[in-house]
Amino acid sequence: MHDLLGECLTVTYNAVNYGQKNGVSNRKGMGTFYRSLKQTGLPSCYKVAAITRACAVLTSRMKSEKRGVETKHPQPLRPMICVLSGFFITMKGRLFIPLRRNQYFDVQLNRYVQQTLTQKKIRSLTITPDSLSFCYSEDVKLMSVKTVFGVDRNEKNLTFGNPEKVTQINLSKTVRIKQTTREIVGSFKRSDVRIRRRLARKYWRRANNRTNQMLHAATNYMVENAVANDAAFALEDLTDIKKLYRKGNGQGREYRFRLNSWPYWKARMMLGYKSAWKGISVIPLTKSETYGSSSVHSTCGEKLHNPEKGDVEHRRMLWCQTCNKWVDRDANATVNLSQRGLARFASSHPTPKSRSQQADFKAEEKGLANEAMVQEPGTPVILKVDASKLTLRHFPKS
Repeated sequence: MHDLLGECLTVTYNAVNYGQKNGVSNRKGMGTFYRSLKQTGLPSCYKVAAITRACAVLTSRMKSEKRGVETKHPQPLRPMICVLSGFFITMKGRLFIPLRRNQYFDVQLNRYVQQTLTQKKIRSLTITPDSLSFCYSEDVKLMSVKTVFGVDRNEKNLTFGNPEKVTQINLSKTVRIKQTTREIVGSFKRSDVRIRRRLARKYWRRANNRTNQMLHAATNYMVENAVANDAAFALEDLTDIKKLYRKGNGQGREYRFRLNSWPYWKARMMLGYKSAWKGISVIPLTKSETYGSSSVHSTCGEKLHNPEKGDVEHRRMLWCQTCNKWVDRDANATVNLSQRGLARFASSHPTPKSRSQQADFKAEEKGLANEAMVQEPGTPVILKVDASKLTLRHFPKS
């Protein structure tokens, strides 16, 4: 297998050089190069996989050149190959991988892999020197939506809920981990730059693993609540938010470091694919629907006011002059996103016009959005949850 991976890597490099010389970056333009590989003993599946990977490398380099980033020393590629289904065989608990014509390399699959792959559509197999990875697809039935959870992402917390109940997951420990790691890396006094970079990568990798663990626990908790309440997620649009604190805006380095370390997109990605596994609907709101979610009161619709300078007690709260009370800005934004998500979900299921369609139409398919928009929501119950403690909820099997 190591010889096979080395041969495929050589074909990939040759395809990259051919594409650079001829200005080709797609598989259609690699037809001449593919025909030149006829004398090699590689099966066609490995040739196509190597050329596909070379096209991806060439496309990435073209994008870098458009952004003005020069690739003088391209990073060496790792020995890896991705084979589509149909070229490998799984039979009686064994995996047969083609090496040459009528020549296979077989691997015994363990019980867990066999149970996981039963009744699944296997799409591809990725081979590396240390691992074999299957890519499979599964049909997931969408859940019926009875309510919508608004999701408000913040630097130190992740808030979700509806007008009845709001849950705040505390993520302030992730900010402390990033700040501590920055102080540790900044304290290095070694004269060798290579050693400093190696140590910095080690500590930042450790910090990212710790923060990812908390984000996984938080998003798992949110998905479990959505499954228990038949809820969908309404997500705010945070596109181009980094333009507010990029370099040159007159902000301090400490402030820009904290906000650039904010994993808002990673939380969105985790919540997206975990919701797809469970069949939970995700409603992406536009910028116009997201605008004013924190500054407009979810009950009376009035403009909220910031606390006075130096008021530490109400620094994460806003004052409503109409209701004459303080409102938690994160909980208020979550309720607003929930209501706007309900309105979006209701508009996506219009009432059918024909009689035959009206006979099959169910009123609950509109997501109960009309009732939720008519009634005036009261003060929601706010539940505080620490993300660092969510990672220890389940006991190990041993």
